[in-house]
Amino acid sequence: MAPVLVTGAGSGIGLAIVQALRAAGQPVWAAARRETHLQQLAALGAWPLRLDVREPAQVRAAAATVMAHLHERGQGLAGLVHNAGVGGIAPLAGWPDDDLLALFDTNVFGPHRLTNALLPALLAARGRIVCIGSMGGSITSPTMGPYTMSKHALEAYAECLRQELAPQGVAVSIVQPGAVATDIGENGREGNLARLAATPPPFDTLAAAVADSIRAPSAPDPAAPESARNRRYAAPAAVAEVVMQALQAPEPQARYLVGTRWESDRVVEALLARLIDAATSPSQALAEDELVARLRAAWRSRGG
Repeated sequence: MAPVLVTGAGSGIGLAIVQALRAAGQPVWAAARRETHLQQLAALGAWPLRLDVREPAQVRAAAATVMAHLHERGQGLAGLVHNAGVGGIAPLAGWPDDDLLALFDTNVFGPHRLTNALLPALLAARGRIVCIGSMGGSITSPTMGPYTMSKHALEAYAECLRQELAPQGVAVSIVQPGAVATDIGENGREGNLARLAATPPPFDTLAAAVADSIRAPSAPDPAAPESARNRRYAAPAAVAEVVMQALQAPEPQARYLVGTRWESDRVVEALLARLIDAATSPSQALAEDELVARLRAAWRSRGG
Protein backbone atom coordinates (compact mmCIF):
# COMPACT_ATOMS: atom_id res chain seq x y z
CA MET A 1 0.00 0.00 0.00
CA ALA A 2 1.39 3.40 -1.00
CA PRO A 3 1.86 5.91 1.85
CA VAL A 4 0.21 9.21 2.71
CA LEU A 5 2.17 12.24 3.93
CA VAL A 6 0.64 14.50 6.59
CA THR A 7 2.15 17.86 7.58
CA GLY A 8 1.66 19.51 10.95
CA ALA A 9 1.25 16.02 12.37
CA GLY A 10 2.59 16.63 15.86
CA SER A 11 -0.65 17.59 17.55
CA GLY A 12 -4.30 18.51 17.07
CA ILE A 13 -5.88 17.77 13.70
CA GLY A 14 -2.66 16.46 12.15
CA LEU A 15 -2.09 13.94 14.93
CA ALA A 16 -5.71 12.79 14.70
CA ILE A 17 -5.30 12.25 10.95
CA VAL A 18 -2.17 10.16 11.48
CA GLN A 19 -3.96 8.09 14.13
CA ALA A 20 -6.92 7.48 11.80
CA LEU A 21 -4.66 6.48 8.93
CA ARG A 22 -2.60 4.12 11.07
CA ALA A 23 -5.77 2.55 12.50
CA ALA A 24 -6.78 1.80 8.91
CA GLY A 25 -3.41 0.16 8.23
CA GLN A 26 -2.20 3.01 6.01
CA PRO A 27 1.56 3.70 5.84
CA VAL A 28 2.17 7.32 6.82
CA TRP A 29 4.93 9.87 6.57
CA ALA A 30 4.22 12.20 9.50
CA ALA A 31 5.88 15.62 9.32
CA ALA A 32 6.46 17.80 12.37
CA ARG A 33 9.05 20.23 13.73
CA ARG A 34 9.52 19.24 17.38
CA GLU A 35 11.61 16.25 18.44
CA THR A 36 9.06 15.18 21.07
CA HIS A 37 6.34 15.12 18.42
CA LEU A 38 8.51 13.13 16.02
CA GLN A 39 9.13 10.54 18.71
CA GLN A 40 5.40 10.30 19.46
CA LEU A 41 4.62 9.82 15.77
CA ALA A 42 7.24 7.08 15.46
CA ALA A 43 5.61 5.31 18.40
CA LEU A 44 2.36 5.25 16.39
CA GLY A 45 4.13 3.37 13.62
CA ALA A 46 4.43 6.37 11.30
CA TRP A 47 7.65 7.37 9.56
CA PRO A 48 8.60 10.64 11.26
CA LEU A 49 9.78 13.45 9.00
CA ARG A 50 11.31 16.67 10.32
CA LEU A 51 9.78 19.45 8.27
CA ASP A 52 9.07 23.15 8.56
CA VAL A 53 7.08 24.04 5.44
CA ARG A 54 8.35 27.64 5.66
CA GLU A 55 11.91 26.48 4.88
CA PRO A 56 12.51 25.69 1.18
CA ALA A 57 15.68 23.74 1.99
CA GLN A 58 13.80 21.53 4.47
CA VAL A 59 11.02 20.98 1.95
CA ARG A 60 13.53 19.88 -0.68
CA ALA A 61 15.32 17.58 1.77
CA ALA A 62 12.09 16.02 3.04
CA ALA A 63 10.80 15.51 -0.49
CA ALA A 64 14.09 13.85 -1.50
CA THR A 65 13.83 11.45 1.47
CA VAL A 66 10.27 10.50 0.61
CA MET A 67 10.94 10.19 -3.13
CA ALA A 68 13.95 7.93 -2.52
CA HIS A 69 11.87 5.72 -0.21
CA LEU A 70 9.10 5.46 -2.80
CA HIS A 71 11.55 4.75 -5.63
CA GLU A 72 13.08 1.85 -3.70
CA ARG A 73 9.64 0.28 -3.34
CA GLY A 74 8.35 1.12 -6.80
CA GLN A 75 5.54 3.21 -5.33
CA GLY A 76 3.98 6.61 -5.73
CA LEU A 77 2.47 8.82 -3.04
CA ALA A 78 -1.15 7.91 -2.30
CA GLY A 79 -1.98 11.15 -0.55
CA LEU A 80 -0.68 14.48 0.68
CA VAL A 81 -2.52 16.21 3.53
CA HIS A 82 -1.60 19.87 3.99
CA ASN A 83 -2.42 20.37 7.65
CA ALA A 84 0.46 22.56 8.89
CA GLY A 85 -0.95 25.98 9.67
CA VAL A 86 -0.82 28.94 12.01
CA GLY A 87 -3.38 31.43 13.23
CA GLY A 88 -3.30 34.99 14.44
CA ILE A 89 -5.65 37.74 15.55
CA ALA A 90 -5.63 41.53 15.79
CA PRO A 91 -7.30 44.35 13.87
CA LEU A 92 -5.71 44.85 10.46
CA ALA A 93 -4.10 48.07 11.63
CA GLY A 94 -2.13 46.07 14.19
CA TRP A 95 -0.53 43.63 11.73
CA PRO A 96 3.09 44.35 10.75
CA ASP A 97 4.25 43.17 7.34
CA ASP A 98 6.59 40.53 8.76
CA ASP A 99 3.77 38.85 10.71
CA LEU A 100 1.53 38.83 7.66
CA LEU A 101 4.23 37.33 5.46
CA ALA A 102 5.00 34.65 8.06
CA LEU A 103 1.32 33.70 8.22
CA PHE A 104 1.07 33.31 4.46
CA ASP A 105 4.40 31.49 4.31
CA THR A 106 2.98 28.66 6.40
CA ASN A 107 -0.67 28.63 5.33
CA VAL A 108 -0.32 29.25 1.58
CA PHE A 109 3.26 29.14 0.30
CA GLY A 110 4.07 26.01 2.32
CA PRO A 111 1.42 23.84 0.65
CA HIS A 112 2.40 25.21 -2.76
CA ARG A 113 6.11 24.46 -2.40
CA LEU A 114 5.56 20.99 -0.89
CA THR A 115 3.01 19.96 -3.53
CA ASN A 116 5.38 20.94 -6.31
CA ALA A 117 8.24 19.05 -4.67
CA LEU A 118 6.17 15.85 -4.42
CA LEU A 119 4.14 16.19 -7.59
CA PRO A 120 5.93 13.42 -9.56
CA ALA A 121 5.11 10.90 -6.81
CA LEU A 122 1.49 12.03 -6.63
CA LEU A 123 1.09 11.78 -10.39
CA ALA A 124 2.66 8.33 -10.41
CA ALA A 125 0.10 7.01 -7.92
CA ARG A 126 -2.84 9.14 -9.15
CA GLY A 127 -2.99 10.16 -5.52
CA ARG A 128 -5.08 12.57 -3.49
CA ILE A 129 -4.31 16.02 -2.10
CA VAL A 130 -6.27 17.33 0.88
CA CYS A 131 -5.84 20.88 2.15
CA ILE A 132 -7.01 21.70 5.67
CA GLY A 133 -8.62 25.07 5.20
CA SER A 134 -11.19 26.74 7.40
CA MET A 135 -14.72 28.04 7.33
CA GLY A 136 -12.72 31.28 7.40
CA GLY A 137 -11.97 30.56 3.75
CA SER A 138 -15.50 31.76 3.00
CA ILE A 139 -16.18 34.29 5.77
CA THR A 140 -14.30 36.77 7.91
CA SER A 141 -14.82 38.97 10.97
CA PRO A 142 -13.05 41.79 12.84
CA THR A 143 -9.57 40.81 14.11
CA MET A 144 -9.58 37.67 11.93
CA GLY A 145 -8.58 39.41 8.69
CA PRO A 146 -5.09 38.05 7.90
CA TYR A 147 -5.90 34.50 9.00
CA THR A 148 -9.04 34.38 6.88
CA MET A 149 -7.19 36.07 4.01
CA SER A 150 -4.74 33.17 4.04
CA LYS A 151 -7.56 30.63 4.11
CA HIS A 152 -9.35 32.41 1.24
CA ALA A 153 -6.07 32.12 -0.68
CA LEU A 154 -5.76 28.43 0.19
CA GLU A 155 -9.32 27.96 -1.07
CA ALA A 156 -8.37 29.42 -4.46
CA TYR A 157 -5.15 27.39 -4.50
CA ALA A 158 -7.00 24.12 -3.85
CA GLU A 159 -9.64 24.87 -6.48
CA CYS A 160 -7.09 25.77 -9.16
CA LEU A 161 -4.99 22.73 -8.27
CA ARG A 162 -8.10 20.53 -8.47
CA GLN A 163 -8.85 21.74 -12.00
CA GLU A 164 -5.25 21.40 -13.17
CA LEU A 165 -4.65 17.94 -11.73
CA ALA A 166 -8.03 16.32 -12.48
CA PRO A 167 -7.02 15.41 -16.05
CA GLN A 168 -4.00 13.61 -14.55
CA GLY A 169 -6.16 11.54 -12.22
CA VAL A 170 -5.18 13.38 -9.02
CA ALA A 171 -8.15 14.53 -6.93
CA VAL A 172 -7.88 17.63 -4.73
CA SER A 173 -10.20 18.50 -1.84
CA ILE A 174 -10.26 21.17 0.83
CA VAL A 175 -11.66 20.44 4.28
CA GLN A 176 -13.07 23.51 6.03
CA PRO A 177 -13.36 23.11 9.81
CA GLY A 178 -14.99 25.56 12.14
CA ALA A 179 -13.75 25.88 15.72
CA VAL A 180 -11.65 22.86 16.70
CA ALA A 181 -10.11 22.05 20.07
CA THR A 182 -6.39 22.40 19.20
CA ASP A 183 -3.34 24.28 20.48
CA ILE A 184 -3.35 26.83 17.64
CA GLY A 185 -4.61 29.63 19.89
CA GLU A 186 -2.20 28.89 22.73
CA ASN A 187 0.72 28.52 20.32
CA GLY A 188 0.07 32.01 18.97
CA ARG A 189 -0.81 33.62 22.31
CA GLU A 190 2.26 35.83 22.76
CA GLY A 191 2.24 37.01 19.16
CA ASN A 192 -1.46 37.81 19.37
CA LEU A 193 -1.04 39.81 22.58
CA ALA A 194 1.89 41.73 21.10
CA ARG A 195 -0.09 42.73 18.00
CA LEU A 196 -3.14 43.65 20.05
CA ALA A 197 -1.03 45.83 22.35
CA ALA A 198 0.50 47.61 19.34
CA THR A 199 -2.83 48.26 17.58
CA PRO A 200 -3.28 52.03 17.11
CA PRO A 201 -6.40 54.13 17.81
CA PRO A 202 -9.26 54.03 17.11
CA PHE A 203 -8.97 50.23 16.92
CA ASP A 204 -7.17 49.89 20.25
CA THR A 205 -10.45 49.61 22.19
CA LEU A 206 -11.44 46.51 20.24
CA ALA A 207 -7.90 45.16 20.56
CA ALA A 208 -7.89 45.64 24.34
CA ALA A 209 -11.18 43.78 24.70
CA VAL A 210 -9.86 40.86 22.66
CA ALA A 211 -6.64 40.82 24.70
CA ASP A 212 -8.70 40.63 27.91
CA SER A 213 -10.59 37.62 26.52
CA ILE A 214 -7.27 35.90 25.75
CA ARG A 215 -5.91 36.49 29.24
CA ALA A 216 -9.12 35.38 30.94
CA PRO A 217 -10.98 33.05 28.56
CA SER A 218 -14.50 31.99 29.45
CA ALA A 219 -15.61 28.39 29.09
CA PRO A 220 -18.48 27.70 26.66
CA ASP A 221 -21.90 27.38 28.26
CA PRO A 222 -23.43 24.14 26.93
CA ALA A 223 -26.89 25.26 28.02
CA ALA A 224 -26.79 28.53 26.04
CA PRO A 225 -27.26 28.88 22.28
CA GLU A 226 -24.11 28.90 20.22
CA SER A 227 -22.83 32.33 19.21
CA ALA A 228 -19.60 34.14 18.44
CA ARG A 229 -19.05 34.43 22.20
CA ASN A 230 -20.20 30.90 23.01
CA ARG A 231 -18.53 28.58 20.53
CA ARG A 232 -18.79 24.80 20.35
CA TYR A 233 -15.42 23.20 19.64
CA ALA A 234 -15.23 20.07 17.50
CA ALA A 235 -12.78 17.29 18.33
CA PRO A 236 -9.81 16.88 15.96
CA ALA A 237 -11.04 13.32 15.31
CA ALA A 238 -14.16 14.77 13.64
CA VAL A 239 -11.96 16.54 11.10
CA ALA A 240 -9.82 13.43 10.64
CA GLU A 241 -12.93 11.41 9.80
CA VAL A 242 -13.76 13.78 6.95
CA VAL A 243 -10.17 13.77 5.72
CA MET A 244 -10.39 9.98 5.49
CA GLN A 245 -13.47 10.37 3.28
CA ALA A 246 -11.60 12.80 1.02
CA LEU A 247 -8.69 10.35 0.75
CA GLN A 248 -10.77 7.22 0.20
CA ALA A 249 -14.07 8.11 -1.52
CA PRO A 250 -14.28 7.00 -5.17
CA GLU A 251 -15.35 10.55 -6.11
CA PRO A 252 -14.35 12.94 -3.32
CA GLN A 253 -16.04 16.30 -2.97
CA ALA A 254 -14.11 19.42 -3.85
CA ARG A 255 -14.84 20.85 -0.40
CA TYR A 256 -16.18 19.65 2.94
CA LEU A 257 -17.51 21.71 5.85
CA VAL A 258 -16.88 20.31 9.35
CA GLY A 259 -18.50 21.92 12.38
CA THR A 260 -21.73 22.88 14.05
CA ARG A 261 -24.91 23.95 12.29
CA TRP A 262 -24.47 27.50 13.65
CA GLU A 263 -21.04 27.69 12.04
CA SER A 264 -22.10 26.25 8.71
CA ASP A 265 -25.15 28.55 8.63
CA ARG A 266 -22.76 31.52 8.77
CA VAL A 267 -20.92 30.17 5.73
CA VAL A 268 -24.10 29.45 3.78
CA GLU A 269 -25.52 32.92 4.53
CA ALA A 270 -22.27 34.57 3.42
CA LEU A 271 -22.21 32.57 0.18
CA LEU A 272 -25.87 33.37 -0.51
CA ALA A 273 -25.20 37.09 0.00
CA ARG A 274 -22.26 36.86 -2.42
CA LEU A 275 -24.41 35.01 -4.96
CA ILE A 276 -27.18 37.61 -4.76
CA ASP A 277 -24.68 40.47 -5.10
CA ALA A 278 -23.28 38.84 -8.25
CA ALA A 279 -26.70 38.10 -9.72
CA THR A 280 -28.06 41.59 -9.10
CA SER A 281 -25.00 43.51 -10.33
CA PRO A 282 -26.02 46.00 -13.05
CA SER A 283 -24.20 44.03 -15.73
CA GLN A 284 -26.13 40.85 -14.80
CA ALA A 285 -29.50 41.94 -13.41
CA LEU A 286 -30.91 38.43 -13.12
CA ALA A 287 -34.55 38.22 -12.17
CA GLU A 288 -35.36 36.41 -8.93
CA ASP A 289 -37.13 33.55 -10.70
CA GLU A 290 -34.17 33.00 -13.03
CA LEU A 291 -31.72 32.92 -10.13
CA VAL A 292 -33.90 30.51 -8.17
CA ALA A 293 -34.28 28.29 -11.25
CA ARG A 294 -30.50 28.15 -11.69
CA LEU A 295 -29.99 27.36 -8.04
CA ARG A 296 -32.59 24.58 -8.18
CA ALA A 297 -30.98 23.12 -11.32
CA ALA A 298 -27.55 23.16 -9.70
CA TRP A 299 -28.92 21.51 -6.58
CA ARG A 300 -30.54 18.73 -8.61
CA SER A 301 -27.44 18.20 -10.73
CA ARG A 302 -25.52 17.43 -7.52
CA GLY A 303 -28.12 14.91 -6.40
CA GLY A 304 -29.84 17.21 -3.90
